[in-house]
Amino acid sequence: MSDGVQWLPNSFSNGFCVAFCEEVTPNDFIFRLGGSPDRSLMLTREQAEAIDLASRYPDENDLESYDLNEDELKETGFLRSDAEVIRVGSANGWAFAIQSFGSFLSDSSIAREASRDGRYISFSRTVNMAAWVQYALHGELINSFDPIHPDAGGGEGIQTEGLDLSDDPASAILAQLEGRFNLEVPRTIEVQPLTTISLHR
Repeated sequence: MSDGVQWLPNSFSNGFCVAFCEEVTPNDFIFRLGGSPDRSLMLTREQAEAIDLASRYPDENDLESYDLNEDELKETGFLRSDAEVIRVGSANGWAFAIQSFGSFLSDSSIAREASRDGRYISFSRTVNMAAWVQYALHGELINSFDPIHPDAGGGEGIQTEGLDLSDDPASAILAQLEGRFNLEVPRTIEVQPLTTISLHR
């Protein structure tokens, strides 16, 4: 049974951004995002979030307790104030990338570049419950909107008809992504190490 994506907001209550690219490997997706598999690390969610926090708040660095080597993180570009820590995997014919706290993957230029040979879908939600969804195809941004204020969508992109009548438009979008596009982020990412990259703003 598929885990889908509707579980993500409850687990990532401090915000997250997830993106999907169709029919590419995780390594291919890394290249499309502007990273390099050669500079990746295998990290758990807990470790990735610890690095993210250490980059933002260096004085509160507690990396050793997460079995992380500070010198290695600096050498591979993870421990920088402009670093975006992103974990990558695959499910159901889509590569996925997920980031705690930030929304780097919802940048429109990334969506256009990553979708040059297919489809790219991203969804972000902040700690304050603000959300944003994007759908790009062959380098063109088809949809990019806040679910509370949907654009005129239909056809190839995200369906927005009736979305303004929903009690929770963001959750309705996640249900659509799960049901219509078969998108999934396995719950095993909570504990399983994934290929992790650091991208820079």
